Amino acid sequence: MKKGNVVVEKLRSDILSGFLEEDTPLREMRLAKKFNVGRAKIREALIILSNEGLTYSKHNFGMRVSKFSNDAIDNLVIPLRRTVEIFALRQYFHEINSKDIRSWENCLKKMKIACLEKSFNKIIECDIEFHRLIVERSNIVDVISIWNLLISRVKGHFMRNYHKYRDPMEIYFEHEAIFSMFRTGKLDAAIQILESNIE
Repeated sequence: MKKGNVVVEKLRSDILSGFLEEDTPLREMRLAKKFNVGRAKIREALIILSNEGLTYSKHNFGMRVSKFSNDAIDNLVIPLRRTVEIFALRQYFHEINSKDIRSWENCLKKMKIACLEKSFNKIIECDIEFHRLIVERSNIVDVISIWNLLISRVKGHFMRNYHKYRDPMEIYFEHEAIFSMFRTGKLDAAIQILESNIE
């Protein structure tokens, strides 16, 4: 993976998981030093994240982490996200291969550890990665772009939604059940369980 892509992926992960809190300043020089890249690469990464709605430019203050959406926006965006993920899954479901299986298995291993440790920032990161794998496997650039924009709008929803679970392991079991259904080759059942998870 190119260094520029590493910067985008790491910053995206840190923002979506809540490690970088909303309205945190994103200083180009500091980030360039942290990632050992030129400021141009950092600037490019911040523009990409801005297009995804994860960062915003504040006059005379540079780039900052975007603020969480409210419940009203969640109610609009979540059904759209559900539609996008189901559309993506339909495009390749019967072509799921061993490489795809390994990607989801690796994600679930990390999620299980995060749930056992009750590390909610890491759980969010794994949750988003699991669903990102669903969308990116479609290889449809427009679908991936739309999903990135939607997921950036509901980052706060993840943390709020986790409070309904008495045990974080329930989050892991939900995603393990989705993955198990992917392996059966039954598209309708897979869509049904995926739909119930995105709420």
